[in-house]
Amino acid sequence: MRSKKRVAVVGGGVVGLTCAYRISDDHSVCVIGERIGPESDSWKATAVWHVYLVPETEEVLSWAQRSLGMFYELAQDSSKTGVELVQGVELFRRGSPQVPTWSHIPRLFEMLTPEQVATYNPAVVDGLPSDDMAMLARHPVRWGYRIEAPAARMDRYLSWLEESVRNKHVEVSRQRLAALSELESEFDLIINCSGFGARELVPDRDCVPYKGQYFVLKRADGSPSVYIGDDDHPGGMAYMIPRFDEVMVGGCAEQGKEDLQLTLDWTDTIRRAGLFVPWLRDRSQSDQSRPPVVGIRPCRTKGVRLESDYSLARIPVIHNYGHGGSGFSLSWGCAEAVQALIRAI
Repeated sequence: MRSKKRVAVVGGGVVGLTCAYRISDDHSVCVIGERIGPESDSWKATAVWHVYLVPETEEVLSWAQRSLGMFYELAQDSSKTGVELVQGVELFRRGSPQVPTWSHIPRLFEMLTPEQVATYNPAVVDGLPSDDMAMLARHPVRWGYRIEAPAARMDRYLSWLEESVRNKHVEVSRQRLAALSELESEFDLIINCSGFGARELVPDRDCVPYKGQYFVLKRADGSPSVYIGDDDHPGGMAYMIPRFDEVMVGGCAEQGKEDLQLTLDWTDTIRRAGLFVPWLRDRSQSDQSRPPVVGIRPCRTKGVRLESDYSLARIPVIHNYGHGGSGFSLSWGCAEAVQALIRAI
């Protein structure tokens, strides 16, 4: 039998806690981070399962598939875990229809028929201002798909995840590290799940921020049950995502920006995201359930880094960061991949 290792998991967000959960049955684990669980930046994620802002390699798709299977299980007890199944449509205005590389993974995925696409274009859509109708005429929806996928209310999910790892006797230490080598005298192995923090901690100059922003509205009678993504809207990315008792309305993916200042305009965002949602067009700022959310997607130009490294400390380091907009969606699959790397050490 392999010996039990003392393992430091650096990073208290969704990726780090998931890793800690997976490896704690076999090893003595301590999660180390400035902020843990719902305090971490992971709570800001819209957290609908998707493969986004990462290269869609065979390896990434396998991580996505393994994670999706776990989320299906967690959604069976949604009141406890904060994970539920939602349906949505993704609409595109450019190019010809393209079936996503990951379309075989969800239980429900279907390309929209021409008749279904037509329902998002001027001949059918009504009640819009004339300039919005003109925009639709110039930039019609050309294709899209429908999907059912898990979504998480991240404050609840992260609280469940943190409680779960603590119940598995994982230690939690809130501290800021200047270097991973600070841990080499106390542990046998380091799992680096530091997200965008890896840019300075490793350091890794391939880390690139993608700023995201959205408003959060109270869900009420008449609110939509199906999410809509309209990334090709000529005014900028737009989405409307119902999730438990809230509706998230955004958004943006601004490469290279890492400030946390809100720059979304309420009127413009509601107009873009509410193009096909009359309920949303009738909302006012007083309908917000909490302050707007501004966060950074921890992207990496070379994609997810998940590999062993013997150059940073006298003990092995396993990197698990650079998940782009897919940290939630890849978390369980990547944790299993970390398990396999530990066995190989």
